[in-house]
Amino acid sequence: MKNKIIIITMLVTWSFSQELDENLTLEKKSLMVLPSSQDKFQEIAEKVISIISEAATTVGRFEVIDRTIVEDIVEEQAFQMSGMVSDDQVLELGELAAAEEALIVDIIHFGQKGVPKEKKEKEKEKDDDDDDDETLFSWVVKNTVKAAIDNTESAKEKRRLELENNILTVINTNVKLVNVKTGISENSFKLDAKHVGGNRDASLKAALSTIAFQANNKLKELYVITSEVIDVDGKIISILSGENLGLEEGGYFEIASRDKQKTYKGKTVTLPGKTRGLAQIIEVGPDASKAKIVRKWRRIKGGHRAYEMLKQPTAADFSILYSRTPHYNLTGKLLINPFNTLSGSLNGYLGFINDSRNDLDFYGGIGLGISIKLLSGFGTTLSSSLDLPFSFATRRDDKNHFISAGLFMPSGGLNIGVQIGKNQDLIFSVRNIFNNTKPNWTYSQKTGKKDEDGKDETRRVDAEWDDDKIAPTIDATGWVLSISLRRFWF
Repeated sequence: MKNKIIIITMLVTWSFSQELDENLTLEKKSLMVLPSSQDKFQEIAEKVISIISEAATTVGRFEVIDRTIVEDIVEEQAFQMSGMVSDDQVLELGELAAAEEALIVDIIHFGQKGVPKEKKEKEKEKDDDDDDDETLFSWVVKNTVKAAIDNTESAKEKRRLELENNILTVINTNVKLVNVKTGISENSFKLDAKHVGGNRDASLKAALSTIAFQANNKLKELYVITSEVIDVDGKIISILSGENLGLEEGGYFEIASRDKQKTYKGKTVTLPGKTRGLAQIIEVGPDASKAKIVRKWRRIKGGHRAYEMLKQPTAADFSILYSRTPHYNLTGKLLINPFNTLSGSLNGYLGFINDSRNDLDFYGGIGLGISIKLLSGFGTTLSSSLDLPFSFATRRDDKNHFISAGLFMPSGGLNIGVQIGKNQDLIFSVRNIFNNTKPNWTYSQKTGKKDEDGKDETRRVDAEWDDDKIAPTIDATGWVLSISLRRFWF
């Protein structure tokens, strides 16, 4: 009986594996990282190769062949050429090391030199002012004395120390991806870094840190994961990728139907499947993961493709606000983590609001927003939000001075979002502005003095009002309505 169960399990496993598309990303790619045979910057090339190898391991989707194994094979096969491997040897070396692909690292340029520290803006302006006030004779005398001072031993030592501790490091690298089986170059990318500051070691370390950051992103682009939806349970789907390919919680996948083949005039072409939704990884297993559908515009079912998204989805919305005050407002928001339960936004405001004199005052400002998703389903989202706008209102006082005052109008409310397309939502909001600051109207007045740059000094003074009139106030508190159009990019 036990043998029968084993046989049945093997048959089911074999049949399932036969159904998997060869285009799916099922396992790590074996990879070699080698220096170019033309590379004259061998020492820095070794450092860059080490960084790229570490980045490839960290990404989690490459099986990086240890450098010692590669070097042993190179030595045994008499390929050793001052620590470098030529392009025509990659095929044979790859077969011996059992690698699928090889990254050939070519240092195009590497240099380090000391550079003078840049003068601060005020020092430059002071020198320019001194030059403007000088006569030809005084200029000659000043520069003669300056040259004599600069040629003293102490000045030379100071200049030497300055150059030694302000090193410019430049690294320009070209990385080529070669298919070991065919010898064809499949892709290439550049890694460039420049850093000014510190001694040689500190400057080089900073430049290499930039190279490491770039390498991590470029390696992900080289091997983008294509997975498959195994199961759909409401908003939760299971996909055929996990820790074995370096997946992490919070990553996004775009779901699409399978590609279709079509024959046209004797030629078979592949048409891309229709996109269906977005899913965010919420749980990572050894070789499979669970993801939550965060946006859907077509039905999602098992067997659909899941394509890794390298960039985070972004969103922005524009809203129009109205209240009985009257109060008119146009708000733009750049959303941060728009699909998370807790999201934020950076806001900009422009509007008009009625004051106590029944005048419409213009205002503008910036602010922050926080939103909490309460319910979501059937293309509709219910959320609560808090906005913290910091604005300045403007108008004229009774003496025709252009005056301004700070406004702080925090508000909270409820929002109902309705999905109207793949990338668009319509948001209806009801909000309560629950606090209002009394405006302190001021304007800018010249003091009659000059600053060190020769410009007129100014100060803020209170606005001027007629004796029989009081300063206008602004009361923004109360309920307001707004409608927003939200746009997603992914």
